Amino acid sequence: MKSLITSFITALCLMLQACGDPPVRTEDGGIRTTATRGPVEVTVKATPAELEVGQPLTLTVESVAQEGVRISMPMIATNNNGSIGVFHVLADDSRPAIPLPGDRRERSWTQTVVLDTFQAGSTELPALSIAFEDNRSDMTIEGTVQTDALPIEIISLIEDAEAGSNLRDIQGAVQMIDPWPLWLWATIVIGGILLIALLTLVIRGRGLQSVSVLSPAEQARRDLANLETSGLLEQQQVQPFYFRLTDILRHYIEGRFGLQAPRSTTSEFLLEMGHSSVLNTTQQSTLDQFLRAADMVKFAKHEPSPETGREALSQARLFVEETAATVEEGSSGHD
Repeated sequence: MKSLITSFITALCLMLQACGDPPVRTEDGGIRTTATRGPVEVTVKATPAELEVGQPLTLTVESVAQEGVRISMPMIATNNNGSIGVFHVLADDSRPAIPLPGDRRERSWTQTVVLDTFQAGSTELPALSIAFEDNRSDMTIEGTVQTDALPIEIISLIEDAEAGSNLRDIQGAVQMIDPWPLWLWATIVIGGILLIALLTLVIRGRGLQSVSVLSPAEQARRDLANLETSGLLEQQQVQPFYFRLTDILRHYIEGRFGLQAPRSTTSEFLLEMGHSSVLNTTQQSTLDQFLRAADMVKFAKHEPSPETGREALSQARLFVEETAATVEEGSSGHD
């Protein structure tokens, strides 16, 4: 009987103790709101609150609950097409039931999603309903925490149509410049003929100088050396570094094997490479792992360490040397 009364009182407290704070701006340019109900406190933060079309937005939800309380995951639900409002989901990461440090008898549930949108204007991230179960008493009590929607401003990159109002008014007719005299045209024509004749004599006398064209392997070595000394890794510019690294490797493959690597997606290129016999199985596997790891950095916002970036540069160099060896040996044999 006593446990039943305790459970009833706990349930009553859950229904009564529900409060939240309106959305507020944060120092890093984001926006945040909090809501509390019973043993659960929820914090929702979006960064940044104002962004350009196509720029990534990070939405983080953290629920802190007392021991014996479980949060239902996922806390951020997507639509049937994998979107949240007008936003597309690029990445989703969840970390449930992490014990908090110190003597606090609480656990943290966190979910972080990376979003983007190409729809400009004022919009909002929808309100969330976080479900939980309270198992601290003999009777399990279920509840939800409701959060406020977060207003977001999406800025268009296209100039406002009002910019056209700054055009100058139409003016009257402008007098055309008098045509050049005939003697001036004749001088220009004769001078051009003499210049062409002089250049022809010089070219025939000295001969055409041969133009040095780098092989695909030599060009790749030069580009990789320039990338190594660019300082991108030291400046924590990991994503531009991997974009340039994969671009160098793709152009090398196009020049070396004749495959349309720069204009294909990773999946299309690997499929075409699998149907070709230009690379052996080991080389194909190495290239597959390299390109997919690079895609994680370029499109999924993965941030490897600078040391990992230098290892990727070394792998690209090794791939060029292994695949270019047979061609360069054949060329030297004919010299």
